[in-house]
Amino acid sequence: MSFVVRPAKVEDAEAAVEVVRRSITESCTADHRGDADTIATWLANKTVQHFVSWLTNEDNHCVIAEARDGLLGVGVIQRSGEVVLFYLAPSAQRRGIGKAIHHALEEKAKDWGLVTLKLDSTFLACQFYEKLGYRSVGAARLRFGMLHSYPYEKALRMRNE
Repeated sequence: MSFVVRPAKVEDAEAAVEVVRRSITESCTADHRGDADTIATWLANKTVQHFVSWLTNEDNHCVIAEARDGLLGVGVIQRSGEVVLFYLAPSAQRRGIGKAIHHALEEKAKDWGLVTLKLDSTFLACQFYEKLGYRSVGAARLRFGMLHSYPYEKALRMRNE
């Protein structure tokens, strides 16, 4: 599958939100366990309006992965070093797309002079982040009803190392 990772544009908002919402509802079942209240709370701010506000915030950097047939994934990092959004379309998992999105976010973090990335992972994604070099930095926390989030950090290597 051929795809490209690029900075997101406002015109990508609708497709990006669709990917995020599908990923949560279809791929994160081990996390929400089908609980309607948990899903509704998790999805509450996953709207086009919210996405545009994340995208237009100069302290955020948002990238998308796309192929000819559509958007495959989306990631957002904040200038603080926190990865606040990272989702793939259910059909796009385990194809190197997530790794490519992460690489783009990591490069932006290095441009900003950051030395550490932080994120809260779903249960489903813990193994993915560990393969990228993240380490667990605390106990799981309850969020959005039944959902647990797992705090992770990754030390960045500077480009000249």
